[in-house]
Amino acid sequence: MPDPEPAPFERLGRPPSLTTRVEQLLREAIARGQFADGKLPTEVKLAEQLGVSRETVRLAADALQREGLLVKIRRRGTLLRAPELPDRVPAAEPTALAYLQAGYSAGPSQAEAATRSIAGLMLQGAVEEAGRAGLRVVVQHAPHTRIGQAFTDLPHRDQLKGVVFAHYGEEKLLRRATGSGLPLALLDHDLSLPGVHCVRDDSAGGARLAVAHLAGLGHKRIAFVNWRQTDLNPWRLDGYRQGLRDADLPRRRAWEVAVELTPAGARRAVQHLLALAPRPTAVYCFNNTVSRLVIDELRRHNVRVPDDVSVLGGGGEEVPGLTSHQADWYELGAAAVRALLRPGPPPLKPEYHLGAHSLVPGQTTAAARE
Repeated sequence: MPDPEPAPFERLGRPPSLTTRVEQLLREAIARGQFADGKLPTEVKLAEQLGVSRETVRLAADALQREGLLVKIRRRGTLLRAPELPDRVPAAEPTALAYLQAGYSAGPSQAEAATRSIAGLMLQGAVEEAGRAGLRVVVQHAPHTRIGQAFTDLPHRDQLKGVVFAHYGEEKLLRRATGSGLPLALLDHDLSLPGVHCVRDDSAGGARLAVAHLAGLGHKRIAFVNWRQTDLNPWRLDGYRQGLRDADLPRRRAWEVAVELTPAGARRAVQHLLALAPRPTAVYCFNNTVSRLVIDELRRHNVRVPDDVSVLGGGGEEVPGLTSHQADWYELGAAAVRALLRPGPPPLKPEYHLGAHSLVPGQTTAAARE
């Protein structure tokens, strides 16, 4: 019997706290130059205007003070520090857009290589979309632990139209970045934070598409080889499980394997799956890289693909003959730039864009024999 499953609700994003919302309102007001006298209203007055407690206002102001946006001076009140007074000569129109590419330390696992093709296509889309708008792109690559320093090292905000954070979603830095007054976009990630656009592929939809294709071929035991860093993409596993529910197929925990995206990881996954009784007749893999490695390992065990086991990849590098699903990664990069350059005042609700996946036919899936 299949394991009991909860009702198929969509994953909810974490709503921002009241203090966070007050912080963001104050950041936006500072960036707009709303406090012309360079001084923040009293905590009591702000609490009355916003309908919140004085303590909430104090906590929000303290956070902005730590970021350098405010400075409290005894008997003078809370003064603005970050905004610079405009020069008498109008500033030149910004001519650049920043693109911060976060990398994750690969070490011996070489896991970073698995996303290289995707990252390159998204960057290409962003650069060409910016070029169509007459902007150059300032690209900075840094380990994810040093993206904060990379942001600090960017040209002055007067020279920038906005900032794209690619493969990065640390809330603390992004809160600070919103205080710059620049439009911000997360690419290949999402985060519930006021003022930050989010653009990523519909990983859950791609997984549902994969399971539906395999189920349509008659497969009833479909395994999933996932990336061990599940926190970086929780949607793929959700989509796999939802796809099984949609097809009224059983799910077994033993069919879900999380490994490194390496030959050693593929070896462990295949050894585990081949030891099961009965074995899965189809394997859906996190991306095309691990699909290629899994196929190589299956053949070492004299398992024929697709005659004995079907294999379907979850996108990324181009693998000749592999059945897979792919998003338009180039278009996702371009969409992030369009969100930043959207004319008019910043919207109250940031743009949230999901790029759909489409099936790429290949020779690694076939009708089930059982």
